[in-house]
Amino acid sequence: MKEIHNLKMINFVYILMLVGLIFVLYLYICQTKTKSMSKSPLFISGEILKRAKEQGLSISNMSLQKLLFIANGAYLAKTGNPLIDEPIEVWQFGPVVKSVYHEFKNYGSTDIKHIPSSNRLGEDKNLDATAEEALEFVLEVASKLDAIQLSNWTHLPDSPWSNAKEAGQNIISNEVMQGYFKQFIKKKED
Repeated sequence: MKEIHNLKMINFVYILMLVGLIFVLYLYICQTKTKSMSKSPLFISGEILKRAKEQGLSISNMSLQKLLFIANGAYLAKTGNPLIDEPIEVWQFGPVVKSVYHEFKNYGSTDIKHIPSSNRLGEDKNLDATAEEALEFVLEVASKLDAIQLSNWTHLPDSPWSNAKEAGQNIISNEVMQGYFKQFIKKKED
């Protein structure tokens, strides 16, 4: 009789563990599905350049760096997740995504003429609605501001780049960008 009771207890414990495991797995799957996936900055750059070309806009490397910064910040403010999967660095003349800078540095201050190969090849090209909104927004910005104006905006006092530069940091944190860009998202929604 005691053995049967022990067997029932063991089965009960196994069932409880199995239910707990299924619940944890369910939570993980739900979190993974709702969490946005960052893209390579070269892919996002390619999307910006491709769409800019379709709209007749010219984009230099300097402009592209600032537009990536703005797109990433807007996306962070809305989702809490970065749009790009590389850090934005604090360089002397503003925020820079290193891989994008090196991809297009040969253009100097002239307009970029080619779309990076990562945009043409096998990367997952699906963008969520918030990423699409961020890209539309930066293209609207690009149609109104030139590279110098964009640079001046990123250098404003209390901007993420200015604060990171003053603090001697090499990277602009996603948390700082998220907080900074939330003020603009709230103004736009009001």
